[in-house]
Amino acid sequence: MRYVFDIEVYPNYMLVGFMREDRKIIRQFASTTKLSDDQIFRIKRLMDKELVGFNSKGYDDVMLTYMLSGASVDRVYKNSKKIIEESLNYWNVFKDLGVEKVYNDSIDLIDVAPGQASLKLYGARLNSKKLQDLPYDPHKHLTAPEMEEVRKYNVNDLHLTADLYLKLIPQLELRAKIGEQYGMEVMSKSDAQIAESIFKIELQKKGIKVSKSDSIKSICYQAPKTIKFEREDLNKLVKRIEATTIQISDVGQPITPDWLKDYTVDIGECTFAVGLGGLHSQEKSMVIRPKEDEILANVDVASYYPSLIIDLGLYPKQLTRKFLDIYAGVKKQRLEAKRSGDKVTDSVLKITLNGSYGKFGSKYSFLYSPDLLLTVTFTGQLYLLMLIEKLTNNGLKVVSSNTDGVEILLKKKQTDLLTSIVKEWESITNMEMEFGEYNGLYARDVNNYVAVYPEGKTKAKGAYAEPTLMKNIEYPVVFEAIREYLGKGTPMEDTIYNCKDIARFTSSRTVKGGAVYNYEDLGNSDEYN
Repeated sequence: MRYVFDIEVYPNYMLVGFMREDRKIIRQFASTTKLSDDQIFRIKRLMDKELVGFNSKGYDDVMLTYMLSGASVDRVYKNSKKIIEESLNYWNVFKDLGVEKVYNDSIDLIDVAPGQASLKLYGARLNSKKLQDLPYDPHKHLTAPEMEEVRKYNVNDLHLTADLYLKLIPQLELRAKIGEQYGMEVMSKSDAQIAESIFKIELQKKGIKVSKSDSIKSICYQAPKTIKFEREDLNKLVKRIEATTIQISDVGQPITPDWLKDYTVDIGECTFAVGLGGLHSQEKSMVIRPKEDEILANVDVASYYPSLIIDLGLYPKQLTRKFLDIYAGVKKQRLEAKRSGDKVTDSVLKITLNGSYGKFGSKYSFLYSPDLLLTVTFTGQLYLLMLIEKLTNNGLKVVSSNTDGVEILLKKKQTDLLTSIVKEWESITNMEMEFGEYNGLYARDVNNYVAVYPEGKTKAKGAYAEPTLMKNIEYPVVFEAIREYLGKGTPMEDTIYNCKDIARFTSSRTVKGGAVYNYEDLGNSDEYN
């Protein structure tokens, strides 16, 4: 049984709260001077259990260590102030403060949770029962009643941490299995950090010295010889990209050349944005419903970016070609695990492949390889444009495309033609396509849409999708009503009137400039009854 914990520190008051993950036990220990011997003894007994916090590696772990050392509230406050104001990095915080660890690190949820948000914002996305900001400025000397308010606030933060912890249990269980398999501690690591750690182990097994790359100032892209278009302007686009030197910023990120910032390509009735990321079509307010003699097909490249890395023979130069052998081996093992139904291994290796991709763009990682990233993204876009051109030239209507997939409206009698074009493209690129079919596509734009499958199920993206830890809540019942109407024909008012969860009628966002509470007494007007 784990305990979530949270710490509050003021100039004249400090408090540490613990709550069992099932919320049945809450223990709080507070002092205006320093913790008593009895408090320290009781806290250490609780610490026999695993502790879970939010941003605990860089703050709560250190503060708790200080409190348990018998430090005065004044010393604890000064170090709390130093951590916050000087933005001390968690990996050096103990050293920077001259503090010696007295217990194991807690499980820190801040990197396990997807995206980058505050605990309060995650609470909003999870429909936590109560959201509350710190009631008083952290530099204020508190009165006794104010201390009681802070104690209540601490209880609420414990509940928010527990909400997030319970949501992330599947990810934590997977991390526990990864730790057992590789003999390393990954409970508080993000997917990208786990991938980096796994590759480090595998590279060291092959005798490769793991080191960061030399500073990279610029990159030039070299297109594969397989990239050829029928249209001359598209061939000129390839040559222009190859002739452009991509500069690298001080933080290690490629800088988009001026000419490429708003560059678009028109093929058939579609416009596509080409840049340093994935290909994106530019449709707005689009509704596609195939007629009786038509099909709305979807083709996606299976594991597009990992497949490109392997087929193009890409690897971080500082790690030698042996990295590519490991990477290809991981992809092969994942496919075998997927076919055999080994979901755990499949999930571990998926993290390894997808997580490492993010580290290719981090100058602080030994996997850093911006030339690899650009080769993948440029090639991925040009390959898809080749497919789109071929489809269009053969009378098939491409209606949308996004990074690794294309949606096509065609006559049923053209199905064999679509298959043959895709097969030809697969043979040229060595990629593998997966086919699907929609009954309808309803798009605000390429990143916000609802697609309806033949059986009535829906696939939604952006605003129309269910809330996740990655995005804020915005009246979820409205978009549920839209999905139910498009997929099953359910009247939207039925979905709305039948919803009994008040949280699905709410919206959440971060407001940095403050907010004003505005209340209007509506009385008993029949208009609102």
